Amino acid sequence: MTRLGDLTILVPVDVSEAELPPLDVLDHLGAVEVVLLGYFPVPDQAEPALVRDQHGSTAAERLDAVAAGHATHDEVLVFTHDREATIDRIADEYDCNAVLTAGRATTVDRILVPLRGDVNLDRILGVVADLLLAGDETATLFNSVPEDTDPSQGELLLMGAVDRLVEYGVDRDRIDWRLGEGGDPQTDIVELGREYDLVVLGETDPSLRERIIGDVLSGIVDALDGPALIVRDVE
Repeated sequence: MTRLGDLTILVPVDVSEAELPPLDVLDHLGAVEVVLLGYFPVPDQAEPALVRDQHGSTAAERLDAVAAGHATHDEVLVFTHDREATIDRIADEYDCNAVLTAGRATTVDRILVPLRGDVNLDRILGVVADLLLAGDETATLFNSVPEDTDPSQGELLLMGAVDRLVEYGVDRDRIDWRLGEGGDPQTDIVELGREYDLVVLGETDPSLRERIIGDVLSGIVDALDGPALIVRDVE
């Protein structure tokens, strides 16, 4: 079983800001397709068309500048009242597997993949397999087991996930796993994530807008210094 070539990543960028986010990570992800979404937030009381007339040229120049600096497959510019709904819509429209949050990464050698059970597991492992098969990275699978919980459940989850990646064609030597016991999962992921170049997280809530900005996931993403790749959980 081998995966490769169908990984598409959505990269949202706020083009209303003069200082654009660091996206160095895009240069180190191997052969993946990148859809660049430049979004310009529009105040509730304003008409998007009027804001586009005023700022369209500047927004387009900023989006072009980001695209010119990295290999992208498609670029989309949207003036929107609702950032999260726009991300959701464009991700669906371009059939994106994951959404990248910006963060400085001058190289991507080590990837952390927190797993929280069977939720979204197939899609997470599929994305990780595509990343590893497209590049030279290594991946660490991680599960945090709550206090007073049998750690063997976490071990079985992680060992099974390693086997799945090997079935996808990933060399076993490029995968390891770690088990956290008794700590707070969110804190564990943030602290461990600082040792890695990229963190791959899975959506777990029922809608993308909640998944992207939900309290737990947003808390992790905001606390990380580096980029995070959020794997979508959609059919």
